[in-house]
Amino acid sequence: MQNFTEQTLKHLITSFFEEVPVVDLRYIRKLSSQTGIYQHARYQLPNYHHGYCLDDNSRALLLLLMADPTQQEETLFRSYLSFIAYAQLADGNFRNFMSYDLQWLEPQGSEDSLGRTIWALGYLMNNTAYASYFALADELFNRSLNPMLTLRSARAIAYTLLGLEQALAVKPKDGCYLENAKQLSLFLVGEFRSCADADWPWFEEVISYDNAVIPLALLRMSNLFQKEEWQQIGLEAANFLDSILFQGDHLSTIGNESWYSKGRECSIYGQQPIEIPSIIMLYQELYRLAPSDLLAHKIYKSFLWYLGYNVQGENMFNAVEGSCYDGLEAYGVNRNQGAESNISFWMSYVLLQEWLAGRG
Repeated sequence: MQNFTEQTLKHLITSFFEEVPVVDLRYIRKLSSQTGIYQHARYQLPNYHHGYCLDDNSRALLLLLMADPTQQEETLFRSYLSFIAYAQLADGNFRNFMSYDLQWLEPQGSEDSLGRTIWALGYLMNNTAYASYFALADELFNRSLNPMLTLRSARAIAYTLLGLEQALAVKPKDGCYLENAKQLSLFLVGEFRSCADADWPWFEEVISYDNAVIPLALLRMSNLFQKEEWQQIGLEAANFLDSILFQGDHLSTIGNESWYSKGRECSIYGQQPIEIPSIIMLYQELYRLAPSDLLAHKIYKSFLWYLGYNVQGENMFNAVEGSCYDGLEAYGVNRNQGAESNISFWMSYVLLQEWLAGRG
């Protein structure tokens, strides 16, 4: 892969933003119904066989909060938020999967789906453009305070911490929020201490998907609580992940063929768009802590993964539909275009565009 100067990287990014100057939610609309957003697609058509899931409706809500401050897409917003509210159980947990004929498929959803939902609800609480929905978001969020403390997935905890960070921006002295954030952060610290060694400074024995969100959340909490040890762990884990993601001049995420188990080889293929937003956010956080050209370049290159600067040299963006393909496989591009991939693409777009605007 060619080495790029900052000028070249900026040119590639700005050229794309000139071609696609605003967030284009046409395809997101096509994937959505009155109930919510469909989970999967067969090429560019919704795949009804897989129905809906809380994961994607929470992601979709988060995207709208980031990308639609003028509420042009309020119909979509109301669908996604209504799905979340309907999915919540009396004890504050959530169901995740729903069939096309609107039947819940399990009594309780995954930890990760709960964490993503807490992130979205916290973001909604801290979004003045959607202030009329604060009361509902606050109610749903508070009902889940106890289930948060039962989480054992590092990833789910990271999502939850990002949601708590947003909620604390609105209610900075809330004792329950502060205590939950502290306890969950300490759990991540404990997981790191029990798993990490000199060659594997990480929180889990297997590095799977959306990994950057874990050190990101701990770094954010280290800032909130002013904990130097938490920051050092977050930085150590972030540097380790960086050494995996950038072994060459382009971003190469961990593939889902077999993930990356401690002591084994890293899977190359099955790379997914979901990785990119949290990677961008992690490098942006590292840049905030210690600005450098190298980190800026990695932020650019993370987004350029979508535009063909990846292990396969394949463009993941479908300009005709305004959509994103589902993955990079050994055979090439998986041309299905599901909810997760498209939400991830447009979230990455917003994150990069806002970061560039902030740099002047």
